[in-house]
Amino acid sequence: MTGHRTSGPLSSAEQLARLFVHLDRHRRVAESRASMGLAERRLIWLFTDGRARTLREVAHDLGLEQSTVNRQVNGAIAAGLLHRFRQPGQAAQLIEPTPEGRSRFDGDVNAQLVLFEQALAELGDDQAELLRLLGRFVELYGDAVGESATLARPTQE
Repeated sequence: MTGHRTSGPLSSAEQLARLFVHLDRHRRVAESRASMGLAERRLIWLFTDGRARTLREVAHDLGLEQSTVNRQVNGAIAAGLLHRFRQPGQAAQLIEPTPEGRSRFDGDVNAQLVLFEQALAELGDDQAELLRLLGRFVELYGDAVGESATLARPTQE
């Protein structure tokens, strides 16, 4: 993984990196079977809290440039997954998922969850330990890279 290693056992970090490379490959195969792309799913996911947002809020909440979000939102609107509307008395348009967008998102998420459940079932009694350790690792890795929990799933209100 480091580019300079020619032989010998891998370090724990290298083993983990290798596992994540394989996990990412598996994830991409699963995503290729989804009805919508990753950018579209991220957009719809943002709205699972039931709150419509302005383009500026979407960009902020996703941590992306507004021009990138504008392009993604326009694509999702053209695909029938999102729509824009204006509230009386507000200058900025709001964005929210269409019923089709929500339905396709739910189908993609459910299909992914089935795959996770299949793999977790094979772990048997080790499921809880995996989830505990992975949760702890993700938190510690976030601390190491200086990322706060701001990218966590929006809370249900």
